[in-house]
Amino acid sequence: MTTSAVRIPDQPRTPVRRAHTLAPVRVLTAAEARTPWCAGRGREEAGQAAIQTAILLPLVILLIIAAVQATLWFAGRQVAIAAASEGARVAAAESGTAGSGQTAAVQFASTTGRGFLLAPRATVTRTATTATVTLTGSTQSLVAGWDLTITQSASMPVERLTAPGMP
Repeated sequence: MTTSAVRIPDQPRTPVRRAHTLAPVRVLTAAEARTPWCAGRGREEAGQAAIQTAILLPLVILLIIAAVQATLWFAGRQVAIAAASEGARVAAAESGTAGSGQTAAVQFASTTGRGFLLAPRATVTRTATTATVTLTGSTQSLVAGWDLTITQSASMPVERLTAPGMP
């Protein structure tokens, strides 16, 4: 190992080591060059990576499809809840009707849930004290023939004016 002194202005002298030279490269024989990379492994392990991939890849793809499908269903459910609440709010207004609540719920679901909630249908029940909206629709399915129906309901008390002392 050789050292040499490097002088940095206004610094004390410090020895610096030089890089070592590389070891000589061993040349392979023709027989060694033709040997596959897995030659050190037993013959019984050859092709195992392909088998593992063939088994695991469909499972990974199935998990990805299930995650996307769950996301679509959850988003459609959230839109249905919001649309049912909007329809109940409109139907529960003092001047609201069952028809206006139904129109508001379907319009909200159609505009807000485009792509998440397909073919929304609303049924409204309005009594003297409560307005209930049930919204039904379906979400997109990644599996052919699998119908994912979503049904959500919302109820609100009907606004009404009462005289003092009246219920």
